Amino acid sequence: MRVQSQSAFLLHSRPFRETSLIIEIFSRQYGRIGLLARGVRNPKSRKRALVMPFQPLLLGWSGKGELPLLTGIEATGSARELLAEQRYVAFYLNELLLKLLHRHDAHESLFDFYSNSLNELYQGLPIQYVLRRFEKELLSQTGYGLILHHEAESSRPVSAERTYQYLPEQGPRPVSQVAADDYHGREQGISIRGKSLLDFYHDIFDDKESLKECRRLVRYLLDRQLSGKVLHSRQVFRQVLSGLS
Repeated sequence: MRVQSQSAFLLHSRPFRETSLIIEIFSRQYGRIGLLARGVRNPKSRKRALVMPFQPLLLGWSGKGELPLLTGIEATGSARELLAEQRYVAFYLNELLLKLLHRHDAHESLFDFYSNSLNELYQGLPIQYVLRRFEKELLSQTGYGLILHHEAESSRPVSAERTYQYLPEQGPRPVSQVAADDYHGREQGISIRGKSLLDFYHDIFDDKESLKECRRLVRYLLDRQLSGKVLHSRQVFRQVLSGLS
């Protein structure tokens, strides 16, 4: 297979032999793909300066199997520098894509959302706004969309005044309806206010308690999908950003 001029972002790279890299990319039409980038670590290589994360790229590759050969790379637009906190967030987004997306599964709308999220970071939008919206979209695009505005089973609108138990694979149920004997031995989910659910649904993040509960909810759901995989960027958040993730 030969692909040319494919919109993509670099998610991760690691050295291969003396002058090459194995890179993981997120492409618009082909999803997450691993590529062998020969010679790009050579000081004389024109491609060396282009193999960087967060830079919109046009890539070409050819070959079959798990590691096709990178045949072309071109930057689209000028490289921009993210500030320290924004850069940590962007690495976190990359790691989520690496660990939650299967190779060769196209997610064109998620690609566009990721690109827009990077632009929001460049523009200086609040980090929590960018993070929570991206996490919500990623869960939705990978088949685990959040149910935020109606109750599980009854489909009644979520009430801001009620407290809910958010149950995996089901959604929010009023605490009064979640009997212990009905869920004995099963995952209990987490408790969350109706106001927090509705704030998350409408992308409103100006209430500290709602933000705290939304962060806890999405982390709980992401951890279930990660199945024990460690997010190293989250550990950095804990050390450097002190609760922003």
